[in-house]
Amino acid sequence: MKRIILLMMMMAVVIIHTACEKNPNEIADNFKLGLDVNFLEYTAQVEIQDLEDGSYPENIKLTPVTDYGTAILNSAGERNFKVSKGSITLILNPMDRPQSANEVKTFDFIASAPGYQSSKVKVSFTENNKTVQIPVSLLNKTKESDGVSSVSEKADLSESELKESKVVNFGNKSNKQTNGSVEVKAGTKFLNTSGKVLSGSSISMEVIDVDANTTNLVKIFPGGFTDQTVSKNGTTERTSFLPMSYTSINMYVGDEEVKDFSESINVKMEIDKNLYNPKTATKVKAGDQLALYSYELENGMWVYEKEVTITGIGNQLYANFETDHLTDYSLVAELPVCSDIFEINNPTDSNIQAKIELEIAGSTETRIYKIIEQNLAPGVNQIPYNGVGENISLKLYTSGNVITVDNISCGESPAIEMPTPDSELLTITINIPCEDVTLNIASYPIKYRKLGDTTWINGIIKDLVLKSYEMEAGNTYEFQIEFDGQIYTYEEFINSNDYQFNVDSELCSEINF
Repeated sequence: MKRIILLMMMMAVVIIHTACEKNPNEIADNFKLGLDVNFLEYTAQVEIQDLEDGSYPENIKLTPVTDYGTAILNSAGERNFKVSKGSITLILNPMDRPQSANEVKTFDFIASAPGYQSSKVKVSFTENNKTVQIPVSLLNKTKESDGVSSVSEKADLSESELKESKVVNFGNKSNKQTNGSVEVKAGTKFLNTSGKVLSGSSISMEVIDVDANTTNLVKIFPGGFTDQTVSKNGTTERTSFLPMSYTSINMYVGDEEVKDFSESINVKMEIDKNLYNPKTATKVKAGDQLALYSYELENGMWVYEKEVTITGIGNQLYANFETDHLTDYSLVAELPVCSDIFEINNPTDSNIQAKIELEIAGSTETRIYKIIEQNLAPGVNQIPYNGVGENISLKLYTSGNVITVDNISCGESPAIEMPTPDSELLTITINIPCEDVTLNIASYPIKYRKLGDTTWINGIIKDLVLKSYEMEAGNTYEFQIEFDGQIYTYEEFINSNDYQFNVDSELCSEINF
């Protein structure tokens, strides 16, 4: 575990010598963040995993959608967002910290990996939420997942036109509830983002469709189900979504991506007849109108297309529409935004890892629409939320306990008291004997697990102390920390509930104090 402590020391030492004469922006420009504890006040732990099995995709890229300057950086204080084994820690420059309790500092990234569907990643900080966890699930285009259909087919081109009409069917699988099709007419020409007609001998057609009533859609739906800022009829506005479908359509001529067509294509989506429609307070049925939206990944915004009326065919419900451009499409029940906070009181003096599930509860259907993973700090934690409909249910999973709060009205602010964990608190204190130097660390994420376990637990090191109700003395634990694009994993036998880790003073000279 020595290397972990060395890294934390490099990040945590209070400004000394030449660094003390520089303001934070100058320090950031010269990549000397490791000397300033203040840079570790706001941290975000981003973890990018495969949607199906939780593995880490190869060659992940995390790309900011715009140039944020030195406002947000990696843990070494650099504008380099290298992801290692699915993980990266981001820090907020203190010069850019929120200036009021209501101000939110938000940064948008795009996560991508070969063979996966790209995803928008939103990193947000507030005064009440300084250490955030951002789990990101990427959908593998070739791997079978529950409720997911991924289809890829080819069709011949002749003089830049589709030689014969082509229908791509999706969703006819045992693990999939709904189906549909995409039909492209013979003679259709395919255009790139610049409007240029693409030429080649064939076109690749790719369709990814996800059942609406599955937690997989909750994890990958762009922007989440609620509190969307959308483009509608030439203006932007806020709204809430409850998706009834989600289909991503992509086509390629050679290596070039198709964006537009010379002829409209026809899309047919099946709508699960068991879905609850909060606009009618009943199950969805033929004659219901849903809003059709398309998604623009680059600016992270859903764009309103039109209203679509659900039709019945036999015992199934379908939505049919035509489009002349390619993107992600969703039919949604659109509702006004209602938002407030949950006040969750952690009665202990330790951060506790928690998962919060929010559900919309209809008369016959319950559906998860939001999953929040977060370390809850000691005292009252204010968790912002957005509601869908008028009947919300909350489930809080923490330290082996489950708390359920039902019948929450949209916009209500319930106060929730967490139970004290049954297990004993284990404290790991890090002692670093370096002369004439005061060491500290404001906050930094770390993962740990009992040797032999497969699931990591997210923890927080604060003031060079790690506290946990999830560890038990007498066991060996693995610890994992990400720093500057590298993952460091070590083992340590913890022999008491108040474990002291004494770092060799020779390490002080190794980092040139």
